[in-house]
Amino acid sequence: MSNCFFIPCIPILNPLFAFIARHCIFLFMEKNLWENLKGVFRRYRWRFAKAMILVLLANILMVLNPLVFRQAVAAMDKNAGQVSGILGGALRLLLGDYLGSLWAWALLLLCIGACAASFKYCMRIAFIKISRDIERDVRSKLFVRMQEQSMAFYDRHGTGELLSRLSNDISSYRDVMGFGIMYPVFFSTLLIPGLLALFSISPILTGAALVPLFAIPVINFMIQHEVYSLSHKVQKGLADLSNMTQEQYSGIRIIKGYAAEKPLDRLFCKLSRVLKEVNIKLNCFQGVLYPFFGFLTRVITIVLVIFASLIIIKAWETLSAADFVSFMWLQAYIFFPILLLGWVMPIYQRGQAAYERLVEVYAEPIEVKNINANGLHIAPGADIEFRNLSFTYPTGQREILKNFSLHIQGGTFVGITGPVGAGKTTLLRLLNREYEIPLGKLLIGGHDIHDYQLEALWNEMVTVEQAPFLFSRTIAENVRFGNADALQKDVEIVSQYADLHETVLGFPQQYETIIGERGVTLSGGQKQRLALARALLVDRSILLLDDVFAALDSETEMRIFKTIQSKLKQKTVILITHKVSVLEALDRVIYMQNGEILEDGSPKDLRGQRGYYAALVELQKPHLGNG
Repeated sequence: MSNCFFIPCIPILNPLFAFIARHCIFLFMEKNLWENLKGVFRRYRWRFAKAMILVLLANILMVLNPLVFRQAVAAMDKNAGQVSGILGGALRLLLGDYLGSLWAWALLLLCIGACAASFKYCMRIAFIKISRDIERDVRSKLFVRMQEQSMAFYDRHGTGELLSRLSNDISSYRDVMGFGIMYPVFFSTLLIPGLLALFSISPILTGAALVPLFAIPVINFMIQHEVYSLSHKVQKGLADLSNMTQEQYSGIRIIKGYAAEKPLDRLFCKLSRVLKEVNIKLNCFQGVLYPFFGFLTRVITIVLVIFASLIIIKAWETLSAADFVSFMWLQAYIFFPILLLGWVMPIYQRGQAAYERLVEVYAEPIEVKNINANGLHIAPGADIEFRNLSFTYPTGQREILKNFSLHIQGGTFVGITGPVGAGKTTLLRLLNREYEIPLGKLLIGGHDIHDYQLEALWNEMVTVEQAPFLFSRTIAENVRFGNADALQKDVEIVSQYADLHETVLGFPQQYETIIGERGVTLSGGQKQRLALARALLVDRSILLLDDVFAALDSETEMRIFKTIQSKLKQKTVILITHKVSVLEALDRVIYMQNGEILEDGSPKDLRGQRGYYAALVELQKPHLGNG
């Protein structure tokens, strides 16, 4: 455990350290569930202490009820003798002249039962509230951790799988923190006073009643490994099913377009059947415990009745009718938690499997992070330089960039073109630090990219992708995504720059139009223009445009480009495009292939070289002429 959870005993510093502890919950996640449980007890020790006091009070009152009933029978039955012992003396003082009143005893038993029920209710609320708070802390910590991860993390984990871990796995873990702690505490605090009360009534019967308790650890040991293994398979099956479901619903238009519903339905049914079979096996193991312990308690009850008869017949000890009724009442209290333990034990196995899956995600190292960050800020017009950079995606085999070197002067418009798979988009991703690269391979303003805080880097750079992600909100909210405080007039201005304003005014609700999930109600060109307006609103010094004109006609494309060119002077714009009409208007063009630069220069110079760029120009000449 980390020392940040240790609160010193210095009175003056206690409030400070208590505040730190409250806000550092789950700063680290322990490697296994049992270490985590110990850590949870330490962090919530005062709340657990209050909950345990409530449990203890409830159980003492529960045990007290049969004992008071025993004294009531003795007081009401002249042949049974008078109330006796410490409890009898206390009851004699409490009831006084009403010691022989049936109604007085009935009211007392009712009050004791009501108080016990109230304490049990408060106990449940206390434990469940702790488990919910722990669930909130773990889910928040995992959510933040996932946000800090690089794109390589999301290449390895599907969205549905991560959602499953944040929902199903955390729910199983929460059950351990709630019921998994509450019922063992309830059982242990009831067992000790209950056994003492049973022993005070009949030591011989108490010995016989202890027999079923030894069956619990034996049965648990026999099935725990299988339950854990099946629980792990269930959690993995849920993750696979969630991942497939998320992908299918996200790509529903493609699925319908290719009439692929039936094959995917068969695959979904196959995954569901596998999950069903594993779940049935798991529930068979879990389901056998509760009825077995129920059967065990009924058998022992019959044995106790027979044994009590032998005690009376053989006169092994004095056992009155009141003693026997009270004893059976108490042993029923003790056997009920045994039944609960049969239900709780599988919770620990499921929780352990779920917790290990949560730790597996949490423990993955954050690859892109502040290493040498020293508070630098990117100056306007800063140069960008790649130095002998080679790069392969973490989940790939092919080298995307090969000893790549490039110097881009700040404040210029640079176009990058080339065939598919040349590494163009990879350059923009590395500039954004979506993936980690070695030190000294990428410089901005003469400083290694690792010298900048990630926030400082992202505050000066914005990317517009070819297939932009839009939120299921209004057009205005999507444009304001990077600048929530922007005024409506600012939203309209950047929309005009992106040639979107007139289109939006044609919608019935204009800027308040809900565009649906991922902008489903917009065309491809409208999505690209909206994403471009969103990028222009944040006003960054480096603008990375990844084929943003792909879905636009030539006239709209040139109108937007000329507007950007006039409004973004002195800013660095790196534009990936295959359209010669745009490339011809840029300061510089770079032609890439297989992760290397084949041609680099102004559009005029490259046309004169009669190389790859010139061939691209010749190929698009008919189209340019029509434009």
